Amino acid sequence: MIDNEKVINEIGTPAYVYDVAAIEERIKYLREKLGASILYAVKANSFIVKEIEEEIDGYEICSKGEFDICNSLNVNRGKMVISGVHKDRPSIEEMMEKYDDIYKYTIESVNQWKLLTDVAKKYGRKIRTLIRLTSGNQFGVSPEDLKYIIAHNDESVIKIVGIEYFSGTQKHSIKKINKEADKLIDLIDSLREEFDFKVEEIEYGPGLPVFYYQGEEFDEEAFLDEVRLALDRIKEKGVKLSLEVGRSLVAKAGRYYSSVVDMKCNKNGNFIILDGGINHLVYYGGTLGMRIPHFQVIRVSEEKADGLNTFAPDEPVVGTEDENGLITYNLHGSLCTVNDILVKNINSKRLKIGDVFVFENVGAYSSTEGISLFLSRDLPKIALYQKDGSIKVVRDVIKTSDINIPRY
Repeated sequence: MIDNEKVINEIGTPAYVYDVAAIEERIKYLREKLGASILYAVKANSFIVKEIEEEIDGYEICSKGEFDICNSLNVNRGKMVISGVHKDRPSIEEMMEKYDDIYKYTIESVNQWKLLTDVAKKYGRKIRTLIRLTSGNQFGVSPEDLKYIIAHNDESVIKIVGIEYFSGTQKHSIKKINKEADKLIDLIDSLREEFDFKVEEIEYGPGLPVFYYQGEEFDEEAFLDEVRLALDRIKEKGVKLSLEVGRSLVAKAGRYYSSVVDMKCNKNGNFIILDGGINHLVYYGGTLGMRIPHFQVIRVSEEKADGLNTFAPDEPVVGTEDENGLITYNLHGSLCTVNDILVKNINSKRLKIGDVFVFENVGAYSSTEGISLFLSRDLPKIALYQKDGSIKVVRDVIKTSDINIPRY
């Protein structure tokens, strides 16, 4: 469990902190609960890939940049699945020329199949692949193209071992997952009947949901029990089943820390300014602060507050308390846009400059989805909360002004 005060005292704000032990426990829980191998979608959070290498079964890598991150950390290439809707020739050539131990590649189009075949022949490689089946969007291939590839594939170069399928995130309907299981089972059967092709592996992205906001109720354990039944039906076809998981694996293991740096009031309410903002904090489904995420407030000490709160005693304080001693606040970030709203209408005991908001469930995507370069504000520190209670900073503050300066 992360010690919030230790984080604040040691690394300050704004900052992201990820709980390594919590992620490892989550991997074990999902593997046991769902009865399948767990592949980690690196796009969800690249800062923890090395920490989980011993626990995770594989990595889903969707860009050359993600490959470079994992490779620079000496992550086992035998656990890497090179995926992504855009595979460019220079990147694929570099991978195949230098490395013969990458676990698998995915095929997302007829053109990708031709590219992988051509490059593999050039470097004398025989590679393992999965064909991604589309769910009706820009990802993957149609059933017709999938069958075309199988019928015309050069097995001396490309070993097609199975199918990849992912239709989206935040799925909380077991009915939809059962329909997807039916679709994969039908495909397994039809490929065997038409081409005598045995699907050895299925990589499936169940899109397990994460509930970010207060007031949402969800019985995850019961839901996963139902998911397990659907997955077991696929496994009955004699395939090895792997689950691509990102958001559900790491979201709850992350926290974002941001300090109150100013406060003011006008006829429209009481406004708190934090040293972070929407450039750092992103919640799936968030709309201009209208939904309240899970958070804690760490109160600044009186001694420290004396140096931070500069209001003279005869100046008006921000906000009027109700009969319960609470004040209604709107939380805003440090960007010069009216859209920089983190949370509206929260009720709290009186806040002071220096108090720290600890936003929970930010382990997935938040550090990369924000409009990080807007207003040339610094990128926050990123730290790992280790199993022994120590804190390891894995990225220091980065000045985005260095990126936004034109170079003549």
